[in-house]
Amino acid sequence: MNDQQFLRALEDTTLPPAEFSHRNHLRAAWLYLDRYPLPEAARRCATAIQRYATAAGAPGKFHLTLTLAFMHIIAALREAHPQPDWESFLAACPELLADAKGLVARHYSDACLAEERARREFVPPDRLPLPFHEPPAG
Repeated sequence: MNDQQFLRALEDTTLPPAEFSHRNHLRAAWLYLDRYPLPEAARRCATAIQRYATAAGAPGKFHLTLTLAFMHIIAALREAHPQPDWESFLAACPELLADAKGLVARHYSDACLAEERARREFVPPDRLPLPFHEPPAG
């Protein structure tokens, strides 16, 4: 399914659960960042994933802090490794699949992410600050 179909299926909660893997979580984040500035992309992505998890009968699987942390990480990687499409970006940034936990662990301890509060609301990192994404000057 193409990018537009994928986002539509996510947003209208018709995406088959087997197709919403970690890879496709990242794909959704990349696609929202491709269409909107970071704050709007983060809001839209978090809303879509939360709605999808609820519709799939698994509202407890949604984790707002993790979702927003990945949005910042992906935004920084997009700036460092600009690519024309999702597949090219993923090829340029294999650590997103190979070591996603390690990328987040730079910023958050397991204890911080395990807090119930971190699932419901954004909790700032307890290690390194998240990358701050600014549009290029000019």
